[in-house]
Amino acid sequence: MEDLRSTKTKFNYVPFLVFILFAYISFLLYQAVYFNYKTSQKMKSLKGDIINLESQKTRLQALIAYYKTDTFAELEARKKLGLKMSGEKVIKVDVEIKDEQNDQGVKQVVNEPQTPNWQMWIYYLEGKDL
Repeated sequence: MEDLRSTKTKFNYVPFLVFILFAYISFLLYQAVYFNYKTSQKMKSLKGDIINLESQKTRLQALIAYYKTDTFAELEARKKLGLKMSGEKVIKVDVEIKDEQNDQGVKQVVNEPQTPNWQMWIYYLEGKDL
């Protein structure tokens, strides 16, 4: 009976434990590399967003600087409010355009002042025709 016990081989746990340890370390290494990759991708994306936002900021700062100038105020006053500078004269020019169908001269007024949008809304709400 003693011979049977001695002829039986014992299971060696060391290679099995080494394999488990190697697999666990490999898994941890994979997680670290994957996390590093995702973090670097996110950083690249955020750096691109920062560059875009800085260019928008620069453009908006330039627009703000332009809006603060007297030139912009003068152009807007002329365009939207129909104002003129003191000492300046406004001339209305009539342009004659020939009709191609019957070759008769047709007068068309250029730069005819339009009714402001807010006034057209008031007329609409009051039920008046333009």
